[in-house]
Amino acid sequence: MATSMKTYQAAIFDLDGTLIDSSQAIVASTLAALDELGWKRISEAQITAHIGYKLEAVFPKRTPEERRHLVDTIGRHYDGICAEQTALYPGVEELILGLSGRGVPLGVVTSKRRGHTETILEALGLRSAFSVVVASDDVANMKPDPEGLRMAAQSLGVAPADCLYVGDTRVDVETARGAGTAIAGVAWGTDGIGTLRYHGIDHEIPNAGALATLF
Repeated sequence: MATSMKTYQAAIFDLDGTLIDSSQAIVASTLAALDELGWKRISEAQITAHIGYKLEAVFPKRTPEERRHLVDTIGRHYDGICAEQTALYPGVEELILGLSGRGVPLGVVTSKRRGHTETILEALGLRSAFSVVVASDDVANMKPDPEGLRMAAQSLGVAPADCLYVGDTRVDVETARGAGTAIAGVAWGTDGIGTLRYHGIDHEIPNAGALATLF
């Protein structure tokens, strides 16, 4: 973990597990999709443990085409519930509005589809705070490939080295390293701070308010 008190010019955020708790809607839509397709159900714990990860880890014996079909089916079920069954983590609204009010350029880079991302951010009243949103639809290669994070930094007009990416999984750590940005790991998401520390984050974030001091 970094010991310096470097401050950053821009903040770019992962979405699920970092800004929003979307687990309820993801679990419900995943189980509904598995039932529709006639696949064996997996546990809620398995679903939440893989939020932000690719489905190869959950369904290794399924073909890429089958997994794509599952993703599309999950997405269809998710459409109707993603807004009302998603909540901001404590302190996130104050953090985002506070940074935006100070003129800090803000972005989102997520593996979520753009339609769902836009719907959720609008419903939560935060869309206007972000100058750039990069979703899975916008890139050829999803995280941990750094394409989306580099795209966001370029759109914000800030060098990657002066951006802080904020995430909750080791995928986010790898993404930041590939893009040349620093990485802050939040304590409340999918992987937990111990795993993030092991994978080499620059800043540990115990609560949303702690981020404000880095800008």
